[in-house]
Amino acid sequence: MNIKKVVSIVLCVLIGLFSFSQFAFAAEKRNDYPIVMVHGLMGWGEADGVNSVIPYWGTLCGNIPQYLRSQGYEVYTATTGGQSSVWDQTCELYAQLTGTRVDYGEAHSQEHGHSRYGRTYKEPLCPSFGKDKIHLYGYSLGGAIARLLASLLEYGSPEEFASCDNPSELFKGGKGHYIFSVTTASAPHGGTLILDRNGSFLINALIEFIYVFWGLIGNSPLRSFWDIQFEQFGFTDFPDDCMDGKFSFETVRNILDSEDCAFYDLTIEGAAQVNEKIEIVEDIYYFSFTSESVCENPLNGKYYPDIFMNPFLLMTSGIISGFETGEYMGEYIDELWFVNDGIVSTEKSEHPEGEPFKDYNADNIEPGIWNIMPVIKSMDHIDYMGFITNPVKIYKYYYYVFDLLVSL
Repeated sequence: MNIKKVVSIVLCVLIGLFSFSQFAFAAEKRNDYPIVMVHGLMGWGEADGVNSVIPYWGTLCGNIPQYLRSQGYEVYTATTGGQSSVWDQTCELYAQLTGTRVDYGEAHSQEHGHSRYGRTYKEPLCPSFGKDKIHLYGYSLGGAIARLLASLLEYGSPEEFASCDNPSELFKGGKGHYIFSVTTASAPHGGTLILDRNGSFLINALIEFIYVFWGLIGNSPLRSFWDIQFEQFGFTDFPDDCMDGKFSFETVRNILDSEDCAFYDLTIEGAAQVNEKIEIVEDIYYFSFTSESVCENPLNGKYYPDIFMNPFLLMTSGIISGFETGEYMGEYIDELWFVNDGIVSTEKSEHPEGEPFKDYNADNIEPGIWNIMPVIKSMDHIDYMGFITNPVKIYKYYYYVFDLLVSL
């Protein structure tokens, strides 16, 4: 018997034996729409070579998309520039889905000092996109990308439409019906406190190091293993070009100064600007999954990581929980911000500010409003990737989410 089949059978048995206490499984299957998974910061998809070694969706717990396909779901995984801005990654996602050239928009490109066009995708990621509806599942920063894509498809971009004679089809609007649902998981709708770039030399130095590191990889033969897709700034070459060493420290500084990058969009200020570009679509179903992995000390009222939190997140969780209350970057930081999953404040991952929401009710699921799922306890931010965690819990989580989507 094929080893993949053996693993699939074992997982099915385990999932049947253990409960995922926050939820009950959805009912009958009512749609066969494809599900497109959108990764988070510095992520990768199945198009990258690294995925054959460490699957982004599953990491140490196996290959989740493959497992879900074996269960009858039509699943696709996007591969966008994981350090690019929400806007740029959304344009890349659209080009992938349609099998076209990336168009970042004339107005946006001029504002941020980079090329209007990116790489060309020769084949559509999802062949039925535009002919039938799809579900979008966005994890972490991928949640904002999924939201922005749905909004642009429906409402377009007046600025881009007026900036040139040949705007991308993405910016024309009237295509909101391409999307059936948008689901976000631990998405930093309000930004995250760990990227306090204004007051932290360490955070600024770390971000610059990350860009330098990936810039060196992006201009080496390792690009075929992990492609960071930053050619719009001239940071890396287009896929079909020869390596000519475009990386430079000056380019790193230009990218960060442009504020057209993922790390800026994850700040409170940057997230607020992203939210200004997005409108909820009344005919699309919206779901939000949140989690927390901290516990409150009754003696001092402070929050500390629980015993299940990934050790890699102990420092970042401490930064969030130890933040000072008060005004910060246009937001009032109170104690509710301190409950977190190691990266994102739980409350700020529920829904974008100003958009309608309600607690999830299986008997009354409405489109055009955020259906907030119960908080998943003792699940940290990178548990969603399956990194150093209980595989039964993660597979059961994804089985539940996808079962919910096809039951709509």
